[in-house]
Amino acid sequence: MSLNQGRLLAARVMIGLVMVAVIVGLWRMGAPASAQGPSTETPTNTPTETPTLTPTLTPTNTPLPTDTPQPTATWTPSATNTPQPVPVQVTRSEPSVVVHGSEAVLSVFGAGFTETSAVRLLGLGLLDTTLVNSGALKAAVPASIPPGQYTVQVNDAQGNWLSSPNVLVVVPPTPTIIPPTDILPPSQTPYPTSTPEPTNTPQPPTPVPGQPSLLVRNFVASPAVTGPGGRVFLTFEVVNQGSRTAEGISATVGEGSKFVPANGQAGATLPDIAPGGSASVSLSVNAADDAPPGPNNIPVSLTYYDFEGKSFNSSATLSVIVSEVDESSQIGLSGYTLDPEAPKPGDPVAVTVHVANTGNAMAQQVMVRVAGTENVLLPGAEGDSLPLGAIAPGQTVDATLNMIVDSNVKAGLQVQPVTLTYMQDGEQKEVAGSVTIPVTEPGGISPLLLLDSYSVGKDQLKPGEQFTLKMTLKNVGDGPVHDLLVTFGTVESSGGSSGSDSGTPGYSGDTGSSTTPSTTFAPLGSGGTIYAGDMGINGDIIELEQDFIVNGSVTSGVYSLPITLRYQKSDWTSGQDNLRASVVVVSPPRVLLNLQAPLPETINVGEPYPLSITVVNMSSSTISLANAVTEATNGEVIDGGDQFIGPVQAADDATLSPMIMPLEEGTVEVTVSLHYLNDLNQDAVLVKTYELTAVAPPPPPEEVTPPPDMQDVLVEEEEDDTIGRILLGLLGLGS
Repeated sequence: MSLNQGRLLAARVMIGLVMVAVIVGLWRMGAPASAQGPSTETPTNTPTETPTLTPTLTPTNTPLPTDTPQPTATWTPSATNTPQPVPVQVTRSEPSVVVHGSEAVLSVFGAGFTETSAVRLLGLGLLDTTLVNSGALKAAVPASIPPGQYTVQVNDAQGNWLSSPNVLVVVPPTPTIIPPTDILPPSQTPYPTSTPEPTNTPQPPTPVPGQPSLLVRNFVASPAVTGPGGRVFLTFEVVNQGSRTAEGISATVGEGSKFVPANGQAGATLPDIAPGGSASVSLSVNAADDAPPGPNNIPVSLTYYDFEGKSFNSSATLSVIVSEVDESSQIGLSGYTLDPEAPKPGDPVAVTVHVANTGNAMAQQVMVRVAGTENVLLPGAEGDSLPLGAIAPGQTVDATLNMIVDSNVKAGLQVQPVTLTYMQDGEQKEVAGSVTIPVTEPGGISPLLLLDSYSVGKDQLKPGEQFTLKMTLKNVGDGPVHDLLVTFGTVESSGGSSGSDSGTPGYSGDTGSSTTPSTTFAPLGSGGTIYAGDMGINGDIIELEQDFIVNGSVTSGVYSLPITLRYQKSDWTSGQDNLRASVVVVSPPRVLLNLQAPLPETINVGEPYPLSITVVNMSSSTISLANAVTEATNGEVIDGGDQFIGPVQAADDATLSPMIMPLEEGTVEVTVSLHYLNDLNQDAVLVKTYELTAVAPPPPPEEVTPPPDMQDVLVEEEEDDTIGRILLGLLGLGS
């Protein structure tokens, strides 16, 4: 081989080695780091030396180097567990209050939030929601959201909505009034002249804006229709439709109507009413005498406050129908007297009549005349007529006419007609009446018995009540009475008649007569007949007593107790007089007063005790109750002394809650008086008495003082324990 051929071969070998080195370098740059092995970092600011390849001539018999295969790195992903989704939780949201008209950002915190999580306001809809991370969401609150209270909710993967414990309250903006600066001095300009210094003092929380608002509903008037001067009970419900509690509520009857408060009850006090709550109230009013017929409005004013002390007023108008009453006068005799009481035929007698106008219109040109078809009395010197003029409604006028008893009239009770005439609306009216004249026999041989007075012990009786009738009989005649028998009932002879004088010899009560007892009053202790004996003349009297019981099934009313007098005259002829005693019976309401809890054996002096009483209507109709008055002996009623009740429906009840405080040790007597209107439209009262025993309150526990020799020991123990108590205080286990 020539020299040139050797050089050419060496150059080719060198070029091959360079190409192999370049290929290996490129492979190492593309291989993973794990396949390249450890490497040494070279600072970028240190220059690297580039190796210089020097061509070397190699003999032809030198074997050529061969490429060494390099190891190949393979990347295999490692196996991992699939993550499980975290359940959605909502722990809180903020802010809690935003202002209407301004946009706001609502932040919701919790766990398990994803890209599909959304925030909504219950009752409004979804909000534009942004996922911050798995524990926080942001939602845009638009400025147009109306004021109110909204529940914040977030959904989960199953479609359920989870609520935040915090609600979002949207309040209306508070208007700011800035007075014009041109009317204020420079020292009082409303615009700040300097930037206020920041402070760390916390400001008080701003209360939620709002106010109470009361209205009246469910109005009931009892009775629904009344006449002029009548009483009406108004029952209605007061509802709070505002956003704050109404406090210190009072309801009063307004002015400017034809109705005024009854029994001096100008208004009523109601308990506090929360938003959406209600309370019932009853007021009693009287219609004016000049109330026009038809619907009449009754204004009711409500005054109340909120918790900040601001006062509010609401008004309502209730309607009551007043019936139309025809105006007319009503003239009649309300009574009369005779002087003498029992004249004889031919004697002068002064008749005094009481003329009353029981109507509601003025009676004009009233005249009384003692005359008729069968006259017992003859006109005296002044005639038989007497003009009385005009008589106003409710007025009574007395008129005395001097008359003469007809000499031909028979002895006994005789009826004399009386005529009353008057003008009404240009038309003459006439009313017929009569008076009874007890005419005695001439010569003084005829007795005349009158029921001079009687008493049943009280003004009103109740069904089933026992009473004693005390009465006085008076003989105003000139003849004596023998063997007087008093029978409480109606006695009729066999001929079917009963009168004042039988005119036959013998005794009328022996045979041929029947007695009908009263169905309302039953005699007790006897058969209903009393032997009274003899009576003298010219005002002689006899006093009698008889026990009775009222029929338990009677209703309220005025009943007559028949009294029959049978006797013998001086000529041994029989006589009989029928008298009647009027007795008032009033059936009380079937009201039961029940204690809600038994009375304690003792109560402490100076400590209030609540007395809770339930008033139950046991009857089948509504009872018109007015108010309950509670009084205490050796005690003070500190609350609920005068409580209004109002009408109580059948089988319904009302509650009384007076608060009693004993003043001294001993017996405390509590009296509850329940006022109501009875069946005769009269004010009545039911009284119930309770007795409590007041004792002194227990003394406070006495402080035990240790002996002198033990005080030093206790002081040493207390000093020794000081360090221990300090350590417990530092650990939060004591003080």
